[in-house]
Amino acid sequence: MIFIAIIIAALIVYVVQYKYYEKHMLENIEYDVSLSAEEVFEDEDIFLYEEITNDKYLPLPYIKVDTQLPDGLKFLLYDADPKNGSRIEKLSQNIRSIFVMHSKQKIRRKWRVRCLVRGTYVLDRVLIVGNDIVGFNQQSKSVEVKEGRHNRIVVLPKAIDLEKYFNLSRFYSGDVIVNRSLITDPLLKAGTREYSVGDPMNKINWKSTAVHNKLMVNVEEFTQRFQFNMVLNMQSRDIEPLETEPSTPAYVEQCITIAASIFDKISSDNIPIRLISNTPPETVDGTLCADEDDEIGSQILRTQAYEGKRDIIEALRLLAQLQMKISVPIEKMLDHILNNAAYYSENENIVFISAYISERMINFSREMQKQGVNVIFYVTTSYNNAMVIPPDVDVYFKTDIEY
Repeated sequence: MIFIAIIIAALIVYVVQYKYYEKHMLENIEYDVSLSAEEVFEDEDIFLYEEITNDKYLPLPYIKVDTQLPDGLKFLLYDADPKNGSRIEKLSQNIRSIFVMHSKQKIRRKWRVRCLVRGTYVLDRVLIVGNDIVGFNQQSKSVEVKEGRHNRIVVLPKAIDLEKYFNLSRFYSGDVIVNRSLITDPLLKAGTREYSVGDPMNKINWKSTAVHNKLMVNVEEFTQRFQFNMVLNMQSRDIEPLETEPSTPAYVEQCITIAASIFDKISSDNIPIRLISNTPPETVDGTLCADEDDEIGSQILRTQAYEGKRDIIEALRLLAQLQMKISVPIEKMLDHILNNAAYYSENENIVFISAYISERMINFSREMQKQGVNVIFYVTTSYNNAMVIPPDVDVYFKTDIEY
């Protein structure tokens, strides 16, 4: 009889605690997260601070917290190398932790996070799983972060050395000497240097050639009088399976890196530059577009002109906001720019950044040249749909070196 009574009492206790935990287990569970910085560049590390609170008198024998980071952010963990015991880095998208929480207990944790991809990220919720004493009463709850916390971070695109990673299409062999700026002024001479394969013949200085008894070319100074418009193609290939999204976002991310590098490169020269792209203008703050009554123009992003180092951070913030969305096909945007050349290329210079180059883009360059507009291409992949690249069209292709 005593044994049966013990069993009955145990069952009663189990049912009571089951019902009680079922009703109150995840009540008054609070989660808070904050970040050590609000703005960083790609490949930089920040700290993430988590705080889990059991704000009730009921203890929790089992709590599992599943912290998931957005794509582009990764937890930086360390592990021991089995060969020599040295510390090696490991990147993880999420971390699952298990706790036993007493009544009115607060647990704080700190994680190192690596920011890998530019963008704006918000850590707003976490999944918490609880269980009772026996372990047969599992419940889960998505807990939101308190408003007003430092749980948002902007990851700015990192600039690269364009001269290191890109070569002009006509430089096939031999030593390559490249300009230190995207544009030079042929009227301002800084001196001469020895001719290198790929140098245009009209830059040869014949007097200096006669003196040195070898071909010498003019070295041209920078100019402060030029302005740029930068066209960013959001398509990753000529024909996308989905009209509104690039099929290979990584290719477009490389284009955004090039755009950030150009912003950074000419910021010290105080040259005004604006961004034009076939991405929805409404997704980016502080942008302008053509007349709203214009069906195509209203879908083309056209920013203000950024000039000098005082504006470079705003330009990078804008690039961080860009979403992988295509507002209009590239062909329609090119036609619209051609038909409104004074609006899109009032400064007579366009830098065109794309994951590929096509015959249509080459034709666009030739037509813009007829209107007195110079077009320079930066291509981030080996995709080349143009049969012939004319010698008077400057196309910079990415080398095999990784960023």
